Amino acid sequence: MKKRLIYVLTILLLIILAAWLFVSRYDMMSNHIIFSNEQSRVRFLSPIYDVNVQRDIVYASKKNETESKEDLKLDLYEPANDTNKQRPVVIFIHGGGFYMGTKSDAATISADLAKRGYVVLSIDYRLKVNPSFNYPKTLADDYEDIYDVMGWVKNNATTYGLDAEHIALGGDSAGGILSINFVNEYLIREPSYIKPIFAIIDIYGGSLRLGLQDHYPPVLIVHGTQDQSIPYQQSLNFNNALEEKGIYHNLLTMENVGHDYKNEKYFDMIVENSSHFLWNVLSRPQNEWLPESTGIMAVTGEQFDIKLPQGYIKNLDEGILNITLPEGWSLVNTKDNPSLRVQIPISLDRGIYSIIVAQEHGKEPDRSFALSVKVIDPLNVSFETYFDNTDQKIKTHVQVTNQSNRRFNGSLQFTYDTDQASQGSFTSIVDELDPGMSQTIDIPDLVQGKRTVRGLNNSDTLLQMTEDSFHALRIHKLSNPIQIDGNLEEWKEQVSFDVNDVKMDNWKGVQDTSGVGHLTWDNNNLYLAVEVTDDKHSQEENGDAIWNGDSVQFAIGVANEDGSVPGDYHEMGVALTDKRDLSKWRWMAPAGFGMGEYVEIDQAIIRNNNKTIYEMAIPWSELTEDTKAMKQGVKLKFSMLINDNDGNGRKGWLEFNSGIGTAKNIHAFGDLYLVD
Repeated sequence: MKKRLIYVLTILLLIILAAWLFVSRYDMMSNHIIFSNEQSRVRFLSPIYDVNVQRDIVYASKKNETESKEDLKLDLYEPANDTNKQRPVVIFIHGGGFYMGTKSDAATISADLAKRGYVVLSIDYRLKVNPSFNYPKTLADDYEDIYDVMGWVKNNATTYGLDAEHIALGGDSAGGILSINFVNEYLIREPSYIKPIFAIIDIYGGSLRLGLQDHYPPVLIVHGTQDQSIPYQQSLNFNNALEEKGIYHNLLTMENVGHDYKNEKYFDMIVENSSHFLWNVLSRPQNEWLPESTGIMAVTGEQFDIKLPQGYIKNLDEGILNITLPEGWSLVNTKDNPSLRVQIPISLDRGIYSIIVAQEHGKEPDRSFALSVKVIDPLNVSFETYFDNTDQKIKTHVQVTNQSNRRFNGSLQFTYDTDQASQGSFTSIVDELDPGMSQTIDIPDLVQGKRTVRGLNNSDTLLQMTEDSFHALRIHKLSNPIQIDGNLEEWKEQVSFDVNDVKMDNWKGVQDTSGVGHLTWDNNNLYLAVEVTDDKHSQEENGDAIWNGDSVQFAIGVANEDGSVPGDYHEMGVALTDKRDLSKWRWMAPAGFGMGEYVEIDQAIIRNNNKTIYEMAIPWSELTEDTKAMKQGVKLKFSMLINDNDGNGRKGWLEFNSGIGTAKNIHAFGDLYLVD
């Protein structure tokens, strides 16, 4: 009995000692932490520079698949008025399935990184007409091109002010595939050559072809959950392989986004996460000094935790931890976890902010890491229109998800445009919505046009306000078929829409390029007509390349019965060549439908002065296997663009809805409803 008492007392003493050490540790932690809101513009994090661009620099000349010599070029983006003579380099490789694309596709992300102090080389590389015919040869040629770019950096470092010992490699799609696999391949072949690569920005590059090698550099992975081109699961597998190997990595998941890193929801976040990730790994620190994730999402008015890396925790008693927060943010004193707790003030300000954590030592060099914090709304609100068969009306489901860590009680106020050219409004109570939970609100209207959502708590404090724009059209059934002859007289009573979202540089106004579209239907066909104003017509291409010249591209998907987005859709295009031949093509289709030129479209295209009329009838049999289901109330997902080429290559496009030109994403399409 006495021995048992001694044993119990010993255990109690150990528990008390451990608790004392824990409290002492975090008392010591709080005594070694200071914070400030005196943020300055930080090189490599903040967009502090203008950008100079030097285009078409030849970095190599190689034989292409036709055995002709091809000059391989790069565009160099550099921070203007930068006195640093050794700027870290980012080599960015465009996507395009190894058969299309150009260095100009990466102009925006290249400029955004150059604004922060990097020199970005956006490169062209050898493409193939049919890259899958000999895929190993396709990769081998492109690896060689990347190898040559790295050699160019080394040979021209002094001339262009480059730090040839600090190179980040990145790219999207095919460029992502090349980035992750080139490094892995050369860790086997010639590891010393790629030693300067300190990081990889992998934008939906998918899987490695060979097993992951030791000494692989840190990787930032970016991928969308709805990617139909390269499955999201491939990046999850790559992420897991990096984790198992102990290689530092971050994964940025684009929820409900397809093969489209330039989408408005995530692009700024990708740029900020990339710049913060590169900043953290630039000096090649050990993993124990790096944060679990460079990017954080946090709700306005709430607190969130920053988990300190192990290296900082172990060395708290050897220096001061200095936290630099955005203006108005504060550090909360907490002793219950080994984290820094940050309080965001309540406001309507949204955006992406930087936090810098620095550990100052008296003897050793200071260490620091940076975090990118995206401030989001308490509630995530998404819309889905649908046809209600009970009363034959088009209505809207609204899904509301509580993104905060607190129960939400309050209301949502909606304003929107109706299809009667008036403004509609709707208010709904949101009661006892727990964190992470969702609630569906039914609005008895077609919510379209400019949509505004205001979220208020029970005290009527405005917590969030968001605005967006969405196109939804009712298209009316014909009593008599339309003659496809390039004459639009028969279209005067049909629904029309402006194609006016400009996606091109140096657009000179409506006389340069503009367009109006028309839609209608009958039991046999969906009809589409587009009247384009274009100061100069140029179309030298045929087949799958017609998008490079003046043309119309459109995408159509038949929605599921409940109105939800289908998994597959069609993407087609029509064009009038400079020889006045008609051309058509289908790039994407669900299983069971012909691709390429094997698509039935009855079309007429007429060019007269500065006007081009596109008129077409698309049989329902080319869009769905269940043609009898095409009736009143059916919902179609739809997007369309007008490509413009004035004779010197594709300038860009105008679009009605998105999801085609920048990248493929059916979630960016608008809605069409068949009505009698």
